[in-house]
Parts: sequence; C-alpha cells; structure tokens
Amino acid sequence: MNNKLGVLLAVSSLPGNHGIGDFGSPCFKFIDWLSENHYSYWQTLPLNPVGPGYSPYMSSSSKALEYRYISLDLLAKSGLISKVPVHNNDTSRVDYYDVGEFKKRHLALAFKKFMKNHSETLHKFKTQNPWVSKYATFEVFKELNGMKIWNEWDIEYLDYFKYHKNPPRHLKEQIDFVVFLQYIALKQWKKVLRYARKKGIKIICDMPFYVGYDGVECWLNREQFSIGPDNKLFEVGGVGPDAFSDVGQLWGSPIYNFEKMKEDGYSLLIDRIHYLASLCDYLRIDHFRAFDTYYVIPASEKNAVNGVWKLGPREDFFDRLYEKYPNINLIAEDLGDLRPEVLELRDEYHLPGMFISQFTIFDLNNHSTDHQLVYPGTHDNETLYGWYLTLNDDQKWFIANRIGVNYDEHLFDNIVKYIFTIPSMMTIFQLQDLLKLDNSARMNFPGTVGSPNWEWKLKDFNFTKEVKYPDFSWFE
Repeated sequence: MNNKLGVLLAVSSLPGNHGIGDFGSPCFKFIDWLSENHYSYWQTLPLNPVGPGYSPYMSSSSKALEYRYISLDLLAKSGLISKVPVHNNDTSRVDYYDVGEFKKRHLALAFKKFMKNHSETLHKFKTQNPWVSKYATFEVFKELNGMKIWNEWDIEYLDYFKYHKNPPRHLKEQIDFVVFLQYIALKQWKKVLRYARKKGIKIICDMPFYVGYDGVECWLNREQFSIGPDNKLFEVGGVGPDAFSDVGQLWGSPIYNFEKMKEDGYSLLIDRIHYLASLCDYLRIDHFRAFDTYYVIPASEKNAVNGVWKLGPREDFFDRLYEKYPNINLIAEDLGDLRPEVLELRDEYHLPGMFISQFTIFDLNNHSTDHQLVYPGTHDNETLYGWYLTLNDDQKWFIANRIGVNYDEHLFDNIVKYIFTIPSMMTIFQLQDLLKLDNSARMNFPGTVGSPNWEWKLKDFNFTKEVKYPDFSWFE
C-alpha cells in the first residue's frame, strides 16, 4: 500500500452546518475519511484571517486564525451557547460576509457567558501569547476608524503602541472579544491537530511569504518593510513577465527591508515561521524563491513590467532559522521560472520541493524525485479534469504516448493513475481532482480578486461516495 498519499482541501471548503467548513465535526469527519481510505496527509490553505477578496494569502495577521472556522456546534456542546440551527448548510459556495455576520452574533453570546466564569483563563491566554492583545487592538482600532487602512487612521490610533505599553482600558471589552475568538479558534484547531495525529494523518499548512500591508505586522513594524515616512508603501511585491503573463503579477504586498531585519536576526520572519510550524506537521513556504531573489515593483505602477529582481537573505536567513529551530519541517514552493541558485538554496537545507504534473507532463526532460511533493495542480491551477478538457487531440496523443497507454476513453483515468505512480516524497491531489470535477470547482484564479476565488465548498459529506480515485489495486 502506498503510504505517501494526501489530499489538498481548504478548511473553508468542507461541508459545515453554518455556511463554511469549521474546526468541529467537518474536520473530524474528513480526517476519519482520510484515515479509512489510506491517506497519510491533509494539506490546507493558510488558516489566518482572510483579507481582501477573502483571500487567505493577504491576511491581517500571520498568527491569528480565521474566526469563521470556529465551530458553533462545539461551543454549544461546551454549554457556552444554545444549539445553533443550521444556516446555509447545503450551499456550494462560501458567502464570507453572511457567515461572518451570522457567526459573530452567536460568538458574542458565547463571549459574555465565558467571561462570567473564565476571565482568568483569557488573561492567562494573553500572557502566554503576547501577540494576541496587539492583534486584537489592531482589529478594534480598524473598526473604530471605519475599516480604513491603518495609515489613514486618526493619529491617536496610528502610533498607539509607540507611546503606550498596554491596550486602552476603555476598549477592554471589545479587545477581549477578539482575544476570545483567537482563544477558541486555537483551542479547537489544536484539538483537530491532536486527532489527526492520533489517526495517523499529518497536516501540512501553508504560509504566504509576504504579510498583508493592512495588517498588524506592518502597523507595528514599519521599519522592517519598504514603507516610507508617510506610512505608504513605496515598493510592492509580485513577479515579472513570464510565459504565463506578459505583464507579470502585481501582488501589492509589502516588501521586507532585509537589511533592517538582519540587525535583529530576522526575528519577525523567523518567529512567524516557527509559530505557524507549531500548528501543523509540515509548513509549506509559499514563494520560496524570494529568499534567494525577490521581485520589487514601484508602488505607483499599474502592472509588474517595470520591476527588478533583488538578492534575498539566502543562507544568512536559513542558518539563523535552523540554529534556533533545528527540527522545523518545511516544504519549499519552488515553482515558476527559477534561477539555479534557488534550487541550490533549497537543496542546501534539504527542503522538499514541488512537482506539478500539469506543468511538466509535456516536458520529457522534467522528472520528479523521491524528495519532491507531486501534485496534478494546486489551488492556483485548473482542476485536473478542467485542464484535461482544454487539451487538443495532438496534446492527448502526446500524453498517451508518454505514459504508454492508448488514446481512448480511458485516457483521463490513465493520467490519474500515472500521477499516482510518479516517484515522490508525497503525492497530493486536490479533492476536486479525486472527484473528477471541472473548472467550476476551481479554487483560485491568480491575478484576480474577489468572487469566485476561495468560495468553492462541498455541499455535504456525500462526496465520500462519489470519489473516483484512486483504485488502490494500483499499489498492490
């Protein structure tokens, strides 16, 4: 039996009683299904609060968890709220605004009851997690400033922690509510993680390389980013023009000031990686190449054409990271048009990389190794079946010849079988691919913001009867 198989599925995409997957029964049921069907890995998308366009890759905090993933059913079981009726439980898209408003009403009731008997528990949580009070203060300040970006806040909020050690007392209740959400979310997620390990499932989480500009890290650490004295970005991140786009990708993310970061041993970034790695078994570093070379675009540009590549911290960063945390388990997202030094950096620290069959199947010189994670595609790609439907006859003939099968009605099945048997450290399929879904189930279209990105979800757990792959006789 192949024990290297895994499934990529966002928590938000799980069936849930309240319009979104959550850290309760949906996670536990999914882990049970993975275990019963001989999978060993579950890869999620980032668990942080979603940002603009509800993207989990542009968050207001690297450490906070998305409160929408809190299970109301578990809160009801604990007695903090009454049982909550189902709400939009059979939808195939996540309505983030609706879910947020619905859950916050019930979470506010849970908070009031919690504080009557457990206020000391919350105080202890704040003491043990110093980041959480400042994050909560950021969220409350943002609401008080009409949800504006922090550089547009009134002066009393803009530089608050420059002059004060503690959050404002008159906002204690609002701040404690945000802290409570983090306490509950973290408690529930750690229960999921323990259960997965008990069932023999390792969890892979995802860390975006950059943080969101409208987030607590930039607000508190402006000197560590390319932020001017007017508190505005003067450089942003992205990637230059390539085979996929003539104008490149303009992400708008703040660029790290690596020279400044080096002064304190890159503590902000190292602490961020270590914390996120503590929430999973493997942490996948998105856009790994930026540790070698990162693309810098003037903030005034409308696309990524007029950017330049700059040298990243390379070995200096990883030497410090592994000196402090020698046992951290990382995966390098090493995709795209890379210079050889990126792969040399990856290999120097023995980091597994990624192999995407949609990108490589037409390249006879591109072969995977046992030190790579093999994917048909990731959340940024077409579903495998959606991709297959775009192929012309010549391309299908080529693939059939490459994998040594007939070009007939079974070709797609044979492509799936071929991917499962490619040499790998792990083989990770999107659940959409195991269900043979077309591009209507695609998770994200890079370079675009808003619907339908990040919205796809399963309606119910009947999917367990509809999974078409793999046939485990392949591995006997």
